[in-house]
Amino acid sequence: MKSSEFVESSEFVQPESSQSAAAVARGQEVVQKLLRSVGKAAWIAGTTFIVLGIPLLFALEKEAAYIQMENLEYEMEALLGPTSSSHQH
Repeated sequence: MKSSEFVESSEFVQPESSQSAAAVARGQEVVQKLLRSVGKAAWIAGTTFIVLGIPLLFALEKEAAYIQMENLEYEMEALLGPTSSSHQH
């Protein structure tokens, strides 16, 4: 009887191991899909930053330099008085 009990118990172990293998396979599939989605999102965010963000940064830096130059001209004009270059504006 012990041998039949062993056979019966091994039959129950078999489906559990195949079920757990199927669950592991589904889990791996979900992880792969998640990683693929994260990769796509990272690609979209990165290319969007390159296409839109970097030119915007350059434009803002150029504008800041222009404002700084104007402020410097106003300070010089206040200290030295009007110059010939200030009348050209």
